[in-house]
Amino acid sequence: MIESDRNPIPGCFLGTIGDYVVYLYRGKRCIRRKPSKVKPPSAPGQVAQQERMASIAIFYQALKEVGIYDFWRQATEGMMLHGYNLLVQRNLPAFGGDGRICDFSKLQLTAGAVALPDGLRVREEAEGVWRVEWEGTPLQANASPEDRLRLYVMKDRETFAVKAPECGDARRGDGTATFRLPEGQEAYLHLYVAFVSRNGKECSENKYFKLLKTKCYGKI
Repeated sequence: MIESDRNPIPGCFLGTIGDYVVYLYRGKRCIRRKPSKVKPPSAPGQVAQQERMASIAIFYQALKEVGIYDFWRQATEGMMLHGYNLLVQRNLPAFGGDGRICDFSKLQLTAGAVALPDGLRVREEAEGVWRVEWEGTPLQANASPEDRLRLYVMKDRETFAVKAPECGDARRGDGTATFRLPEGQEAYLHLYVAFVSRNGKECSENKYFKLLKTKCYGKI
């Protein structure tokens, strides 16, 4: 507010000038700016969508840190679509309106044209040791016996960090591989299995498993 020390005189201007209002206060002429328009609060649906998008941005950074995001860019090469847009499109249904992961089975960590093998399955073979198995399909399209196995794990609804446990140099042609969750990652029980081409540039989509602890370690 701006005050004028001049005594108001009859006929002096009072009213609106552009973004300002001229008025009398305690015998003085004052000038103030009009209040800016206040945006109405977003509807609940808009707030929920904003929360989802913010969480996907964090999820995207987690994929970049573990070296997965390059597969999304490769998957959209030659398309009128950016890798990030495809990532959002595929993963939006996995996030709730509060921004937390609501369904781990709907998360897609990887994307690409490499084929997943048939019969993928996971079981705990010994205390802390897990075995991944799959069927060999020699004539399967977009598949090579030299494709490398890739494993990724996540923890809980609020922790978007992605870890990549070691599985040796396991290849599609092996039909099986074992892995152990490193110390400090025992709570990362959401597993995503994928295969990467020999040149490391192309990837498959992932298959999700929840690692369930068992007390019997005999053969199934």
